[in-house]
Amino acid sequence: MYKIKIMDIKKYQEIIFLWKNTEGIGLNDCDDSKKSIKKYLERNPGTCFIAEYNSEIIGTAMGGHDGRRGLIYHLMVKPEHRRKGIGKKLLDEAEKSLKKKGIRRIYISVFTENDAGNKFWENNGYVIREPITFRSKSLV
Repeated sequence: MYKIKIMDIKKYQEIIFLWKNTEGIGLNDCDDSKKSIKKYLERNPGTCFIAEYNSEIIGTAMGGHDGRRGLIYHLMVKPEHRRKGIGKKLLDEAEKSLKKKGIRRIYISVFTENDAGNKFWENNGYVIREPITFRSKSLV
């Protein structure tokens, strides 16, 4: 049986190992460093989750907000544990926690070529926002 728990920075090494070894997760050394993830968890208490199976981390969901809108990052489940409702449970927990904080709209970013990820989000009510173009700029 799997369990959903609040993400704890003490599990960082397990989490980053999982992310680095799962296709479809976009990582970078700055945003996904231990220091950066710790800062994110401190700024967003109670909105980031892990899924465990036999004490092994098999999934994650990082929810956060800017006071107006929510964001979900790195929602993923190890391939061998998919199609069991774990991703949906992680999403439900992240959405519920953000809603409790007064957030009424959530945004996500998914790589265009991530077919499985895009199908998951579509099946869970997340629509493509036309004609928005997502842009980013690195400040480091």
